[in-house]
Amino acid sequence: MTRLKIIFEKKVIVDLHSHTIASDGVLSPSELVKRAVDNQIDILAITDHDTIKGIPEAQKLILAENLPIKLVSGVEISTAWKNNEIHIVGLNIDIENQQLLTLLQAQEQGRIDRAMAISHKLAKLHIDNAYEQAKTFSKGDIVSRAHFARFLVAQGLVKDVKAAFKKYLGKSGYAYVPAKWCSIEEAITAIHVAGGLAVLAHPSRYDLTGTKLKLLINDFKNWGGDAIEVSQSRQTQDDLQRLAKLASEFELLASQGSDFHDLVNYLDLGKTPPLPGSVKPIWHNWKLN
Repeated sequence: MTRLKIIFEKKVIVDLHSHTIASDGVLSPSELVKRAVDNQIDILAITDHDTIKGIPEAQKLILAENLPIKLVSGVEISTAWKNNEIHIVGLNIDIENQQLLTLLQAQEQGRIDRAMAISHKLAKLHIDNAYEQAKTFSKGDIVSRAHFARFLVAQGLVKDVKAAFKKYLGKSGYAYVPAKWCSIEEAITAIHVAGGLAVLAHPSRYDLTGTKLKLLINDFKNWGGDAIEVSQSRQTQDDLQRLAKLASEFELLASQGSDFHDLVNYLDLGKTPPLPGSVKPIWHNWKLN
Protein backbone atom coordinates (compact mmCIF):
# COMPACT_ATOMS: atom_id res chain seq x y z
CA MET A 1 0.00 0.00 0.00
CA THR A 2 1.41 3.40 -0.94
CA ARG A 3 1.94 6.19 1.55
CA LEU A 4 -0.74 8.21 -0.28
CA LYS A 5 -3.37 5.52 0.41
CA ILE A 6 -2.25 5.20 4.01
CA ILE A 7 -2.64 8.95 4.57
CA PHE A 8 -6.15 9.06 3.18
CA GLU A 9 -7.26 6.12 5.34
CA LYS A 10 -6.74 8.33 8.37
CA LYS A 11 -7.59 11.92 9.11
CA VAL A 12 -5.23 14.15 7.16
CA ILE A 13 -3.69 16.78 9.43
CA VAL A 14 -3.01 19.93 7.45
CA ASP A 15 -1.55 23.29 8.46
CA LEU A 16 -1.10 25.73 5.60
CA HIS A 17 -0.16 28.87 7.52
CA SER A 18 2.91 29.08 9.76
CA HIS A 19 5.87 31.33 10.47
CA THR A 20 9.56 30.94 11.29
CA ILE A 21 12.36 33.24 12.36
CA ALA A 22 12.69 34.21 8.70
CA SER A 23 9.86 36.63 9.51
CA ASP A 24 8.26 37.03 12.94
CA GLY A 25 8.07 33.47 14.25
CA VAL A 26 10.20 32.18 17.12
CA LEU A 27 11.25 28.79 15.71
CA SER A 28 13.84 28.14 13.04
CA PRO A 29 12.57 26.40 9.90
CA SER A 30 14.10 23.14 11.14
CA GLU A 31 12.51 23.52 14.58
CA LEU A 32 9.14 24.27 12.99
CA VAL A 33 9.30 21.15 10.81
CA LYS A 34 10.28 18.98 13.78
CA ARG A 35 7.37 20.35 15.81
CA ALA A 36 5.03 19.66 12.89
CA VAL A 37 6.26 16.07 12.70
CA ASP A 38 5.82 15.68 16.47
CA ASN A 39 2.24 16.96 16.02
CA GLN A 40 1.72 14.32 13.30
CA ILE A 41 1.05 16.88 10.58
CA ASP A 42 0.85 15.42 7.07
CA ILE A 43 1.00 18.66 5.08
CA LEU A 44 2.77 21.80 6.32
CA ALA A 45 3.14 25.14 4.58
CA ILE A 46 5.74 27.65 5.70
CA THR A 47 4.28 31.07 4.90
CA ASP A 48 6.57 33.74 6.28
CA HIS A 49 5.69 37.39 5.81
CA ASP A 50 6.93 38.64 2.44
CA THR A 51 9.86 36.21 2.31
CA ILE A 52 10.64 32.66 1.25
CA LYS A 53 14.07 32.57 2.91
CA GLY A 54 13.13 29.94 5.50
CA ILE A 55 11.97 27.32 3.02
CA PRO A 56 15.31 25.90 1.74
CA GLU A 57 16.41 24.98 5.27
CA ALA A 58 13.15 23.13 5.89
CA GLN A 59 13.38 21.32 2.55
CA LYS A 60 16.95 20.25 3.28
CA LEU A 61 16.04 18.83 6.70
CA ILE A 62 13.07 16.83 5.38
CA LEU A 63 15.18 15.36 2.59
CA ALA A 64 18.19 14.60 4.80
CA GLU A 65 16.15 12.88 7.52
CA ASN A 66 13.44 11.44 5.25
CA LEU A 67 10.75 12.95 7.47
CA PRO A 68 7.13 11.81 6.95
CA ILE A 69 5.71 15.21 6.03
CA LYS A 70 4.87 17.08 2.83
CA LEU A 71 6.25 20.62 2.81
CA VAL A 72 4.38 23.21 0.79
CA SER A 73 6.42 26.23 -0.27
CA GLY A 74 4.47 29.31 0.71
CA VAL A 75 4.54 33.00 1.52
CA GLU A 76 2.20 35.51 3.17
CA ILE A 77 2.12 38.75 1.20
CA SER A 78 0.94 41.97 2.83
CA THR A 79 -1.37 44.01 0.60
CA ALA A 80 -3.41 47.20 0.69
CA TRP A 81 -7.18 47.28 0.09
CA LYS A 82 -9.39 50.31 0.83
CA ASN A 83 -7.14 51.53 3.67
CA ASN A 84 -6.93 48.03 5.15
CA GLU A 85 -3.94 45.70 5.37
CA ILE A 86 -4.99 42.36 3.90
CA HIS A 87 -2.79 39.27 3.82
CA ILE A 88 -2.66 36.93 0.83
CA VAL A 89 -1.05 33.52 1.26
CA GLY A 90 0.61 31.89 -1.73
CA LEU A 91 0.83 28.08 -1.69
CA ASN A 92 2.84 25.70 -3.87
CA ILE A 93 4.91 28.55 -5.26
CA ASP A 94 8.19 28.33 -7.16
CA ILE A 95 10.54 30.05 -4.72
CA GLU A 96 12.98 30.86 -7.52
CA ASN A 97 10.45 32.69 -9.70
CA GLN A 98 11.94 36.08 -10.51
CA GLN A 99 8.68 38.05 -10.70
CA LEU A 100 7.68 36.85 -7.25
CA LEU A 101 11.14 37.54 -5.84
CA THR A 102 11.12 41.07 -7.27
CA LEU A 103 7.81 41.79 -5.56
CA LEU A 104 9.07 40.35 -2.27
CA GLN A 105 12.23 42.46 -2.45
CA ALA A 106 10.09 45.59 -2.79
CA GLN A 107 7.96 44.44 0.15
CA GLU A 108 11.07 43.87 2.26
CA GLN A 109 12.32 47.39 1.53
CA GLY A 110 8.91 48.70 2.51
CA ARG A 111 9.22 46.88 5.82
CA ILE A 112 12.62 48.44 6.46
CA ASP A 113 11.31 51.93 5.71
CA ARG A 114 8.31 51.38 7.96
CA ALA A 115 10.44 50.03 10.80
CA MET A 116 12.71 53.07 10.69
CA ALA A 117 9.68 55.38 10.75
CA ILE A 118 8.23 53.51 13.76
CA SER A 119 11.57 53.84 15.54
CA HIS A 120 11.58 57.58 14.83
CA LYS A 121 8.10 57.97 16.35
CA LEU A 122 9.08 55.95 19.41
CA ALA A 123 12.16 58.15 19.85
CA LYS A 124 9.84 61.16 20.10
CA LEU A 125 8.22 59.32 23.02
CA HIS A 126 11.68 58.97 24.63
CA ILE A 127 11.96 55.29 23.69
CA ASP A 128 15.41 55.40 22.16
CA ASN A 129 17.18 53.02 19.77
CA ALA A 130 13.95 51.11 19.20
CA TYR A 131 14.93 49.81 15.76
CA GLU A 132 18.23 48.41 17.00
CA GLN A 133 16.52 46.93 20.07
CA ALA A 134 13.67 45.42 18.05
CA LYS A 135 16.21 43.89 15.69
CA THR A 136 17.63 41.86 18.59
CA PHE A 137 14.27 40.05 18.72
CA SER A 138 14.53 39.14 15.04
CA LYS A 139 16.75 36.26 13.98
CA GLY A 140 16.03 36.89 10.30
CA ASP A 141 16.31 39.89 8.00
CA ILE A 142 12.88 41.33 8.77
CA VAL A 143 12.09 43.73 11.61
CA SER A 144 8.32 43.80 11.93
CA ARG A 145 5.85 45.37 14.32
CA ALA A 146 5.84 42.05 16.18
CA HIS A 147 9.53 42.53 16.99
CA PHE A 148 8.88 46.08 18.20
CA ALA A 149 6.07 44.68 20.35
CA ARG A 150 8.37 42.11 21.96
CA PHE A 151 10.91 44.85 22.65
CA LEU A 152 8.26 47.04 24.30
CA VAL A 153 7.14 44.11 26.47
CA ALA A 154 10.74 43.36 27.47
CA GLN A 155 11.21 47.01 28.46
CA GLY A 156 8.19 46.78 30.75
CA LEU A 157 6.36 49.49 28.82
CA VAL A 158 3.37 47.20 28.18
CA LYS A 159 2.24 43.92 29.70
CA ASP A 160 2.00 41.89 26.50
CA VAL A 161 2.13 41.97 22.70
CA LYS A 162 -1.57 42.77 22.40
CA ALA A 163 -1.14 45.81 24.65
CA ALA A 164 1.89 46.92 22.61
CA PHE A 165 -0.22 47.02 19.47
CA LYS A 166 -3.08 48.79 21.21
CA LYS A 167 -0.92 51.50 22.77
CA TYR A 168 1.88 51.96 20.25
CA LEU A 169 1.78 49.94 17.04
CA GLY A 170 -1.84 49.49 15.95
CA LYS A 171 -3.88 51.99 13.93
CA SER A 172 -4.73 54.04 17.02
CA GLY A 173 -1.26 53.69 18.56
CA TYR A 174 1.21 56.48 19.27
CA ALA A 175 3.83 55.06 16.89
CA TYR A 176 1.61 53.72 14.13
CA VAL A 177 2.99 54.04 10.63
CA PRO A 178 0.83 53.00 7.67
CA ALA A 179 2.53 50.54 5.39
CA LYS A 180 2.98 50.91 1.64
CA TRP A 181 2.12 47.45 0.37
CA CYS A 182 1.36 46.08 -3.06
CA SER A 183 -2.23 45.61 -4.17
CA ILE A 184 -4.15 42.34 -3.77
CA GLU A 185 -4.21 41.99 -7.55
CA GLU A 186 -0.42 42.36 -7.76
CA ALA A 187 0.05 39.71 -5.07
CA ILE A 188 -2.32 37.26 -6.76
CA THR A 189 -0.63 37.79 -10.13
CA ALA A 190 2.85 37.17 -8.69
CA ILE A 191 1.64 34.02 -6.91
CA HIS A 192 0.04 32.67 -10.08
CA VAL A 193 3.09 33.46 -12.22
CA ALA A 194 5.09 31.46 -9.66
CA GLY A 195 2.73 28.52 -10.18
CA GLY A 196 0.92 28.88 -6.87
CA LEU A 197 -2.57 29.28 -5.46
CA ALA A 198 -3.68 32.53 -3.80
CA VAL A 199 -5.50 32.34 -0.46
CA LEU A 200 -7.22 35.12 1.47
CA ALA A 201 -5.68 34.74 4.93
CA HIS A 202 -7.69 34.83 8.19
CA PRO A 203 -10.73 36.72 6.84
CA SER A 204 -12.29 37.12 10.29
CA ARG A 205 -9.32 39.00 11.68
CA TYR A 206 -9.86 42.15 9.64
CA ASP A 207 -11.96 44.88 11.21
CA LEU A 208 -14.66 44.66 8.53
CA THR A 209 -18.43 44.55 8.65
CA GLY A 210 -20.13 41.56 7.08
CA THR A 211 -20.94 43.66 4.02
CA LYS A 212 -17.35 44.87 3.60
CA LEU A 213 -16.00 41.35 4.08
CA LYS A 214 -18.20 40.17 1.22
CA LEU A 215 -16.94 43.07 -0.88
CA LEU A 216 -13.35 42.05 -0.10
CA ILE A 217 -14.00 38.43 -1.02
CA ASN A 218 -15.76 39.51 -4.21
CA ASP A 219 -12.78 41.67 -5.24
CA PHE A 220 -10.38 38.86 -4.31
CA LYS A 221 -12.38 36.43 -6.46
CA ASN A 222 -12.58 38.84 -9.40
CA TRP A 223 -8.81 39.37 -9.30
CA GLY A 224 -8.26 35.62 -9.60
CA GLY A 225 -8.07 34.49 -5.97
CA ASP A 226 -8.35 30.75 -5.43
CA ALA A 227 -9.29 30.10 -1.79
CA ILE A 228 -10.03 31.55 1.62
CA GLU A 229 -8.89 30.35 5.02
CA VAL A 230 -12.00 28.82 6.50
CA SER A 231 -10.43 27.11 9.50
CA GLN A 232 -8.05 29.46 11.25
CA SER A 233 -6.48 30.28 14.57
CA ARG A 234 -8.76 30.80 17.56
CA GLN A 235 -12.21 31.05 16.04
CA THR A 236 -15.70 30.09 17.13
CA GLN A 237 -17.72 27.32 15.53
CA ASP A 238 -20.15 29.95 14.26
CA ASP A 239 -17.29 31.77 12.54
CA LEU A 240 -16.06 28.53 10.98
CA GLN A 241 -19.50 27.87 9.52
CA ARG A 242 -19.84 31.48 8.35
CA LEU A 243 -16.57 31.31 6.42
CA ALA A 244 -17.47 27.92 4.98
CA LYS A 245 -20.71 29.42 3.70
CA LEU A 246 -18.80 32.32 2.12
CA ALA A 247 -16.35 29.94 0.45
CA SER A 248 -19.27 28.07 -1.10
CA GLU A 249 -21.12 31.25 -2.05
CA PHE A 250 -18.12 32.63 -3.93
CA GLU A 251 -17.08 29.22 -5.30
CA LEU A 252 -13.66 29.36 -3.64
CA LEU A 253 -11.57 26.51 -2.30
CA ALA A 254 -11.10 26.26 1.46
CA SER A 255 -7.79 26.39 3.30
CA GLN A 256 -6.86 26.02 6.94
CA GLY A 257 -3.93 27.13 9.05
CA SER A 258 -2.92 27.88 12.61
CA ASP A 259 -0.92 31.03 11.73
CA PHE A 260 1.59 29.62 14.21
CA HIS A 261 4.23 32.07 15.42
CA ASP A 262 4.76 30.92 19.01
CA LEU A 263 2.99 28.98 21.75
CA VAL A 264 2.05 32.02 23.83
CA ASN A 265 -0.01 34.14 21.48
CA TYR A 266 -1.01 31.66 18.77
CA LEU A 267 -2.56 28.26 18.22
CA ASP A 268 -0.18 25.30 18.04
CA LEU A 269 0.63 23.70 14.70
CA GLY A 270 -2.11 21.47 13.30
CA LYS A 271 -4.66 22.34 15.98
CA THR A 272 -7.27 24.10 13.86
CA PRO A 273 -10.68 22.41 13.58
CA PRO A 274 -11.35 20.29 10.49
CA LEU A 275 -12.99 21.87 7.48
CA PRO A 276 -16.75 21.39 7.17
CA GLY A 277 -17.82 18.83 4.59
CA SER A 278 -19.60 21.52 2.57
CA VAL A 279 -16.34 22.98 1.22
CA LYS A 280 -13.64 21.68 -1.10
CA PRO A 281 -10.16 21.63 0.51
CA ILE A 282 -7.45 23.44 -1.40
CA TRP A 283 -5.35 20.26 -1.20
CA HIS A 284 -8.07 18.01 -2.69
CA ASN A 285 -5.96 17.13 -5.74
CA TRP A 286 -2.44 17.42 -4.33
CA LYS A 287 -0.01 14.53 -4.52
CA LEU A 288 1.22 13.72 -1.03
CA ASN A 289 4.31 11.68 -1.87
